[in-house]
Amino acid sequence: MLPSPPPRSRNRISRRSLLATGLCLLTAGCENPLYSNAYDIAKTQLFGHPDLPLKRDTIGKLPYASMTARVGRGPQALLILGRISGDEQHWISGVDRSVLALRGGRVVRTFGFPENLKNTRSPYEDPVDRLLHRLDRPVDHLRYIDLDKDGFYALPIDSRFERIGERKITILEIEFDTILVRERNAARLVKWEFENLYWVDPGDGFVWQSHQYIARSFPPVAYQVLKPPTFS
Repeated sequence: MLPSPPPRSRNRISRRSLLATGLCLLTAGCENPLYSNAYDIAKTQLFGHPDLPLKRDTIGKLPYASMTARVGRGPQALLILGRISGDEQHWISGVDRSVLALRGGRVVRTFGFPENLKNTRSPYEDPVDRLLHRLDRPVDHLRYIDLDKDGFYALPIDSRFERIGERKITILEIEFDTILVRERNAARLVKWEFENLYWVDPGDGFVWQSHQYIARSFPPVAYQVLKPPTFS
């Protein structure tokens, strides 16, 4: 089992705070009554194109944490952090209200997709939750997922994490130094093997970018965090 993560670097927090221009005005489990205004801004300035003409200064004007996401080669969508529920962050699309629920960078639940990931749980600490930057050898993990299609409940997923190496990525005009980590996954009870990728901060393991499969029936979801919550 991986050791507990060290205290976060002050330099890393400072840089993230600069991107996050203020706290997300949400409390745990409660949705901000002003949240719908962010949808109006997003629709007016950013939607209605095959891909979003995003600019860093435009995102900086939104008073909410934000990310982009796409399924396979589909169009890019802007998601805004709409709710905090326990240790889950609910990122919501302003177009169709579809939701990606993240826990430490892993997609653990979805809403509004053709096939939804209903729940994710594990008896062990998930390496995706701020530990991937500390990998110095392959690490195995077991989790259980529920899928709404075909009624799969507690489907065991065996995974192995491997550090690929250092990578530079660019997210909306800003370059980041990251560590690329690959997660090889296999479902025990069905014929399903897949790979997830994580680009993580070398200082504290924050997942800036990821490609993750959430179901068997469509391609992986790729997301990039544009403006992280200041409390991440």
